[in-house]
Amino acid sequence: MTSRERVLASLRHKEPDRVPIDLGAGTTGIEVEAYDRLKALLGLKGQTKTFVRDHVEVDDPILQQFGIDTRYVRVGGPRGHRVRIEADNSYLDIWGVRWQKPASSLYWDMVAHPIAEPTLEALAAYRWPDPHDPGRTDGIRDRARTLSGQGEYAVVLDNTGFGAFEQGWALRGFENFYMDMVAEPKFAEALIQGVADYQVALYEHVLEEVGPYVDVVMVAEDLGSQDGPLISPETYRRMVKPAQKRVWQFIKSRTDAKLFLHSCGSVRRFIPDLIEIGVDILNPIQVAAAGMDPKELKREFGNDLTFWGGGCDTQRVLTFGTPDDVEREVRRRIRELAPGGGFVFNQIHNIQPGVPPENVVRMFETVLTHGVYPLRG
Repeated sequence: MTSRERVLASLRHKEPDRVPIDLGAGTTGIEVEAYDRLKALLGLKGQTKTFVRDHVEVDDPILQQFGIDTRYVRVGGPRGHRVRIEADNSYLDIWGVRWQKPASSLYWDMVAHPIAEPTLEALAAYRWPDPHDPGRTDGIRDRARTLSGQGEYAVVLDNTGFGAFEQGWALRGFENFYMDMVAEPKFAEALIQGVADYQVALYEHVLEEVGPYVDVVMVAEDLGSQDGPLISPETYRRMVKPAQKRVWQFIKSRTDAKLFLHSCGSVRRFIPDLIEIGVDILNPIQVAAAGMDPKELKREFGNDLTFWGGGCDTQRVLTFGTPDDVEREVRRRIRELAPGGGFVFNQIHNIQPGVPPENVVRMFETVLTHGVYPLRG
């Protein structure tokens, strides 16, 4: 089978020749520090390229070595926009959110938010990024059409940024936005719907370019923490779900591609809602979070969802285990998630700084060896 045939079979809940493997999206990829160590182990030279913050553009030799079945297309930035790193190692994104990476940290954090007050007047004065800027789609049709025409790999549109809920708290600040949802619900709903308006306008242009050529469209909206939902299901259904439905149904009206949702943490209580409003694929399947037992998820939702992720626990095993621990973990997750198809292998979220490169190699080698159908354990 080609890689594309392999992925599409699994998305149809059929068993292909082996479990499909993914690496490379903004939420299924690898971070710079881990990638540089992996390249050193494999004896690969050359500059490490990133596409946003420390998310790596994985080089083709590594994609080939690990049998990666996906290839990505991504929206660009506005024409003329350049990320300018300030003296304090911070920058403004296109939304006006300031990100900073302290010298003592491996991660970029949001440190300032552009909408200072929870009023409709402040929202009206906010300068939204332009979803119609032609830079967002420069070159994207050619890449998608070329990849699709070759027919070798599954073509995936990487997510275009945060969803309406996450971008809402990015614009206001996490604590502020949570208070807004209770104390200023009209403002909070208007902000969420404003982000959804932007997303619909952006996807109208993007999918006009790539809709016929992509097999999967990724969206991202974190709804869970380690221990449970980030907001109550009741608040979610009242304030967030309508905006998600509008954006996701618009996407599905413009392409036959499957809809992939990245949502971290404990999202078990949201899954029926997500299926109802169009999600076909769930990621990252954070097995260490509350209520996210993969066997139970497969049994309850395996007919409706493809599980893309869950293949190796990055919180404990991939980072702190031995290569043998990694192999045992991967083989276990294959047994739990792969039967009957509906599974694309990926570690849980991005491969983080500090992950031993030997563990990364063993992880992918184990899938290639033990992810062959019919499964033998």
